[in-house]
Amino acid sequence: MKVEAPFIHLIKLHTKYYLYDVNSKMIVNISNDLFDFFKNNENIKAEIEIPHKLEDEVRRLLKYDLFSKTDTGYEIEYPQGTNLEEILNNCMRIMTLQVTQNCNLRCKYCVYSGSYSNRVHSNKRMSFETAKSAIDFLYAHSSMTTSIGIGFYGGEPLLEFDLLKKCVEYAKMKFIGKDLSFTLTTNATLLTEEIMKFFVKNNFFVTISFDGPQVIQDKNRVMADGKSGSFETVMKNVEMFLNKYPDFSWHVSFNAVLDPTNDFSCSNDFFMNFETVKSITANGVLVSTYGLKKELEKDETFSIAYEYEMFKNFLCSCGKLDKIGSKLSVAYIEQLEKLVAKREVGIEKNKKFAHPGGPCLIGVHKFFVNADGNFYPCERVDESANVTKIGNIKSGFDFDRIRELLNIGKLTENECKNCWAFQFCIQCFRSAVDGDKLSKEKRLAKCKSSKMNAEESIKDYIVLKEYHSKFGEGLRGN
Repeated sequence: MKVEAPFIHLIKLHTKYYLYDVNSKMIVNISNDLFDFFKNNENIKAEIEIPHKLEDEVRRLLKYDLFSKTDTGYEIEYPQGTNLEEILNNCMRIMTLQVTQNCNLRCKYCVYSGSYSNRVHSNKRMSFETAKSAIDFLYAHSSMTTSIGIGFYGGEPLLEFDLLKKCVEYAKMKFIGKDLSFTLTTNATLLTEEIMKFFVKNNFFVTISFDGPQVIQDKNRVMADGKSGSFETVMKNVEMFLNKYPDFSWHVSFNAVLDPTNDFSCSNDFFMNFETVKSITANGVLVSTYGLKKELEKDETFSIAYEYEMFKNFLCSCGKLDKIGSKLSVAYIEQLEKLVAKREVGIEKNKKFAHPGGPCLIGVHKFFVNADGNFYPCERVDESANVTKIGNIKSGFDFDRIRELLNIGKLTENECKNCWAFQFCIQCFRSAVDGDKLSKEKRLAKCKSSKMNAEESIKDYIVLKEYHSKFGEGLRGN
């Protein structure tokens, strides 16, 4: 019996063996013997002769349309690329305004601190004329959208509270009849009763950048004088906010930047047990390494504590614990459900185009307007690199540049088409930015870690699926 050389990735998890079939996107439990056979023949690109003792097992797998081709068979192209103009001209639903590039804090890990390849803090602010033009642009490009979201970003956006008020009133007048909401990311040091009342009245969703207990918050999140910590000011304002508007708490969340040189247990205990914050959603994100000019320092005790709390979250998801171990890491399990469990299992017949995961659809998932009125895919890009700029409020969208960034997979087309982690890749164009150009070499340099993360995600999914049925279909037994 012969089969086409399979396009698969083999995974050993404890005492069990699996294969991930790239084209069907199916994860399959296989025998040790079949695992060893494929492992020993993984470099063969022609047909493979299946040993007699494995024929029955292979026939069962073939019933699920496995082993179809030795590459994805797709042309690399972003799925919505063919009707990009129609989408961006009619279906925009989100915009983030950079109302200022200034901040009253000088966080040591900030991407605008000078430690990253990016702009630095400045006194530049967005004029109301620019903000108004940006809102007009969103209005003109959202005729087929019923829900609109406008975000405010900095620097510290509350430094420009008067501008915020003008923007909100103008947007409410402009988008009459649509479901309009506002988001804001703030360090919370400038919160006042007037601002809180304004948030509640105008359907704001507020993300507070806050790292936790005083010893950790004050280490990195220092005032602009470089001396004073921000913990006491933030806690006072948060307590006032939540006491005054307790029913608004579900509109508030914390975003904690996790410094791997700190004590994770200390941060975790604070967000899990401190009375003022324990009922509020908190998300933990590691210090960004994108564009970092020197290697990030790490402490082994941080990793040990983080992994232990993650293990407890897994036990909770499997029904073995009543309470999660950490709010700061629970988002990972939710991401697993999106990345692995809800992947498309089985392929569309005659499907010709696909693109590795990663890029967001501009204007639908993300869209950023900086203080000068220039357009960028999101607030995380390097504004100092011309290659990331996708237009401005005067000239509109640069569709050629948008297509280039969305189709970043074309830069590494041969490698992507033959990569088992095609479906799981989370690289967007940011990983390829090299000054004012996109670099194939820089993008490929991230592939090893992307594949490693993809395999770990699959393994974690398998564990959860073994113990909990909510993680959907796509995992089959022997």
